[in-house]
Amino acid sequence: MPEGFILEVFVVQVIMIITLLIVILWLLRASKSIKKEKRIGEFALYSLKDGEKSFFEHIELFLLKIVSLFSKLLSKSVVLRKYAMRYDKHISYEERNKKNSMDYVAIKFMLGLLLVILHILTITFQYVAFNPMGFLISFLIGFFIPDMILAISFAKKRQRVADDLLKAIIIMNNAFKSGRNIMQAIEIVKTELDGPISDEFSKIYMDITYGLSLEVVFGRFYDRVQLEDAKYITSSLALLNRTGGNIVKVFASIEKSFYNKKKLRNELNSMTASSLFVFRVLIFLPFVFALVIYLLNPSYFTPLFTTSLGMAILCLIIIIFALYILIIKKVLRIDI
Repeated sequence: MPEGFILEVFVVQVIMIITLLIVILWLLRASKSIKKEKRIGEFALYSLKDGEKSFFEHIELFLLKIVSLFSKLLSKSVVLRKYAMRYDKHISYEERNKKNSMDYVAIKFMLGLLLVILHILTITFQYVAFNPMGFLISFLIGFFIPDMILAISFAKKRQRVADDLLKAIIIMNNAFKSGRNIMQAIEIVKTELDGPISDEFSKIYMDITYGLSLEVVFGRFYDRVQLEDAKYITSSLALLNRTGGNIVKVFASIEKSFYNKKKLRNELNSMTASSLFVFRVLIFLPFVFALVIYLLNPSYFTPLFTTSLGMAILCLIIIIFALYILIIKKVLRIDI
């Protein structure tokens, strides 16, 4: 190993050890202060404080400040501002004044940089040569981890909105029958229901308050949730605005259509439940077998990662497995 490379690694190790010691000393000092405060606090009298924060809340606020500063720095880029717009749908009505879509982009960059630092620590203490591809892969993994988490969260939210949308339509239809207008009906929905559907109707109420038309407002609702039922509502309201008509009859028709679709969807789910269970089991079985084989013989899969033929076979396996998932999901999917 070259002498210069060993010297560089030694310098990096020294810097990282000093940084780690500083962090440990700071944590020990903070822990000592907290213990002393608790010991003295038993003999002290305090006035009631509603906004008293714990140690971890202070850490959370500190991290949020870093995210906010990094977000302001990234906001100077027009490209990143356009890229951040896709995260608007993940901001709830209550959080609209506390965070913005650029915060998600800032978190993605920060996680990417954090994984790069961890990668540097790993290769430094293992005396492995620096590889630019490793830095790139580490950054990309950290950059796209929030997207995976948000995708899972959005899928759950989308499903809850789909389940509660019929309730919202029934409440709105009953409000129209009792002589309420569209604003009052939407306000009743956001008050009576809870969860994501209440949050979405709060955004709808706010958009209408700002003077947007019903067609635009429910069009934005469809863009946020990406549900065909929301698109159907948007189309019905657009047609109602252009041609006129009785809004009670329109929403009664929407309610009947949604009820029939939900009934049919429940029947299809019960019919395809066994097939879906088998599909999920078959997805996880290869990973279970691979884990068992690795525990029995850790070197069994080594040729797949150390030889060019093994890498080609591994890529082929991944492609076939991905195609299997896409094809089966396409077969099991039934549009109503």
